This record gives sequence, structure tokens and C-alpha cells, in this order.
Amino acid sequence: MKLLDSIHEAGAGAKCLITLAAVAAALLIGGVFISILHVNPLEAYYYLLIRPFRSFRSIGEISVKLVPILIVGLGVSFTFQAKLSNLGGEGQICLGAIGMTIVGISPFAKAIGPVWILFGLLTAAVFGALWAGIAGFFKTQFKASEIITTLLLNYIAVQFLSYCVYYPLRDSKGNIPQSAKVASTLPKLFEGSRMNAGILIALAGLLIYWIVIKKTSFGYRLRVLGGSIRAAAFGGISEKKYYLSAMLVSGAFAGIAGAVEIAGTQTRLLEGLAGSYGFDGVVAALLGMLHPAGVLVSSILLAALSSGAETMQVKTGVSSLFLNVLQALIVLFILLGFSFFGTAGKKKHPDKREVKK
Repeated sequence: MKLLDSIHEAGAGAKCLITLAAVAAALLIGGVFISILHVNPLEAYYYLLIRPFRSFRSIGEISVKLVPILIVGLGVSFTFQAKLSNLGGEGQICLGAIGMTIVGISPFAKAIGPVWILFGLLTAAVFGALWAGIAGFFKTQFKASEIITTLLLNYIAVQFLSYCVYYPLRDSKGNIPQSAKVASTLPKLFEGSRMNAGILIALAGLLIYWIVIKKTSFGYRLRVLGGSIRAAAFGGISEKKYYLSAMLVSGAFAGIAGAVEIAGTQTRLLEGLAGSYGFDGVVAALLGMLHPAGVLVSSILLAALSSGAETMQVKTGVSSLFLNVLQALIVLFILLGFSFFGTAGKKKHPDKREVKK
């Protein structure tokens, strides 16, 4: 992907400038759309951007949405580092949630108490990794586009989750297609808030991502592979091995996001559990420029927007779906920004062969 090439090549200053410019441009264009609806854009943006941070309870709601976005965003960042595109976060969340539920409603979970959550997280990571590994296998063995395969796998995973809540995992005591509640849940961190220990798992994932990418040979080789396939081959780095590894790690992260959604928020498996977290994670990774701090800040922004969109709809009448438009505009302007950056870079540093001519 040319976008990922540009991200790898750009300096920290250029990345920050493009990100801020993309967000500002998206808000400006979004304000024009809101004005067409005869609504004051400043009022709408107040409820969308500022109101979510005004109370401790609302911050707790932001944290609930932040956790899956951040974990998926970190997983996606692993593949982006290797210049791969894992767009299958939604499906991998679903598989992770299924794995967590299988463990959580079993007699084993009831017998060992809250410790089951550790086994559930491990199971969810394996389920998510294997699901992403399918796309990785087709990429390495048949050179199939991982963009297409991960998107197709999303549809299969969503339908498989629906099958599970209607049949094998359905709660026999209820009439609604959902599983029974898991044996126990992640503890709440504060009274009067839905913030739970899932935020600690997400922050642990952030630390792991930073250590792996910056301090290990695995992370270094992923970055080399993302920078230049020829350089990676010259250095003895196996393209197939690290492509597959990146997809497995990315899927494991998304699977854990699904597990935390079960144990921390929903308490049971139900349809629509993944929501838009898969796409939000991709946006967070791009907006954060694959940097740990950047992905964190971007995830907080997206979580706040998601939380504020509902309030904005109630108070101003602007549909919460406007958030999808805003996110799409941000991605569009990031693409345009790096497209300009790539073109400008080529003009500034022309190919040496052309200079010789």
C-alpha cells in the first residue's frame, strides 16, 4: 500500500502535521454538512467532542468503548508495520468473543472462579489468531489479497456468531437469541462508573506493542519488511514467515478485544457485539501513525466521538450516523495528505537514475 509506504517514510513532524490537518479538515467539512441541516455546528461539536468528558460517569462510558478500539488498533498496527492490511477485526472480535463465551459458561469456569478469565483470554487470542491466520495463509501460499480475504472472513464470522447464539450457545432459559451469562466478569474499577479492568488489559497490550516493535528482533524485522521487501530478503528475513506471524498476532489482539467485551461489558454472547470496533481500530492505527502514543490518543478520540454521537443526536437532531461520515473524512484526508507527501518527496529527491540521464 502506498499509504503505508508514506507512513514509514515520513518523519514525526510530517506525521503530526498531516494527522492534525486531516482532523481539522474533516471537522470543517463536517461543520458544513451540519449547517445544511440548519443546526449550529459549534453546538453539535460541543455535544460530540466536549460533553463526553464533563462527568466521571461519561468518562467511564468512553473507557468502555476505548478498550476494544485500542486493542484492535494495536493489532492492526502490527500488520501495518509489515505493510499488510488486516481489515478483519470485526470477524476476529466475533471469534474471540465466541471462544471467551465457550469457556465462561462451562462448568470449568464455575468450578475455578474468576481465574477462568485468564483461560478465556488465552482461548479468545487463539481463536482470533487462527481466524486471521486463514487470511495470512492465503496471502503467503497463494498471494491472495489480504484485504479481500479478511473482509470476506468478517461476513462468515458474523454469521457464525449468529448461528452460535441461536443454536449451540443459546441460553435455554430465555427467549432472546443470546448465551447464558459468563461465570464472572472483570471487576469495576470505580463505583458509579462502568470502567472495568479491561482498560488495564488494553494498556498492557499497548506496552507489549511498544516493547515488541521497538525492542525486539521480531518487531525490527517487521519494520524492515514494511520498509523494503528487497532489503528484508537481502537480510535473510522470510517474507512468508513474518507476514503470517503479523497476521496471527493481529488476530490474537482482536480476539482479546472480543473477550474483554464479553467479560467486561456485555457479560454474554449476543448478535452485533463487534459493532464498528473493527473499522474503528483501523482508523485509530492510521490516525495514530502506528505509534503507541498516537494509537492511544486516536482511540480515546474515537471512543469519545462514539459516546458523544448519541448525545448529539438527542440534543441537536443530527444523526449519530454522522460519526461514520466524520471518520470517513478523516481517513480520506489522511490519504490525500500522504499522497501529497509522497509526490512532494519524489520531486525533492528524484530517482538517481533519472538524474544521471
